[in-house]
Amino acid sequence: MRQVSEILASINESLREADRVLWEAMEPDSSIKLSRDDKCQIRYFLDRAFLQTMFFLEAQGLLRMLAYAEETYRAAKNDILANDISPDNEPYLVWDGELRQFLSAIESTLGEPGSTTVMLQLTGILKNCQHAITAPCFPEPPQNERQVHERIEVVLSCAFPDLVHKPSISKHIKNFEPDTGLPSIRTLIEYKFISSLGEAKRVAEEVLADTRGYVSKEWDRFFYVIYETRRIKSEYQWSQLLRTSGLGADTKVIVLSGEPVAKRRGHGVARKPRSAS
Repeated sequence: MRQVSEILASINESLREADRVLWEAMEPDSSIKLSRDDKCQIRYFLDRAFLQTMFFLEAQGLLRMLAYAEETYRAAKNDILANDISPDNEPYLVWDGELRQFLSAIESTLGEPGSTTVMLQLTGILKNCQHAITAPCFPEPPQNERQVHERIEVVLSCAFPDLVHKPSISKHIKNFEPDTGLPSIRTLIEYKFISSLGEAKRVAEEVLADTRGYVSKEWDRFFYVIYETRRIKSEYQWSQLLRTSGLGADTKVIVLSGEPVAKRRGHGVARKPRSAS
């Protein structure tokens, strides 16, 4: 049987494909208009992800988790296209989020907290930083890259006491000077501050140049936290740039915005995902 990490990666790929279809159906006014073909594709990818998960659990003999997965799948089939717009204006599939939490629990249970779990945990912390770094305790939102860096590191240091400010790297790359290192999870973080489309294009070129040229025995993952003074490019657009440029899942972009975004409902029935715990 294949390694657990390989199987979970395959399931997550099915979920990413479902996400892709949803993102591409997002309209400029933040509504979501799914065509008949879109609905068929999302249903196919989510069905495949659930079935992959259940076959895997059965093969592993994890019968209690299998029963939970089967119960969740039965509930999902009643409205598997359910979706909504998050407070930061990102579309999401309700049952995609449900299954991702479950997959994270599976990986932890099987004792293989590999890249999938690490990426999910750190992604959650960094996304939540949007509220922390723009909190009323500060006289104003971040005004430059340095302030973004400093405020986020305060949050990260609570979860990662081994955090290294401006870590040294063995291989120098032009424009790439990582702002934060997390040795315990072999992850580097770089912060970017943009206020215009022109700056976004420059940052995109820097990200691609940095990640393509860097190989290290010390660090396995890259996170780019991009702080926008207003909404300029969606996180999906950044992720698509990475994927179409040949970069793998070890590189991730998190987009934070200083501009409050009111929650707007998309097409579908919104429901909060249940916890897998």
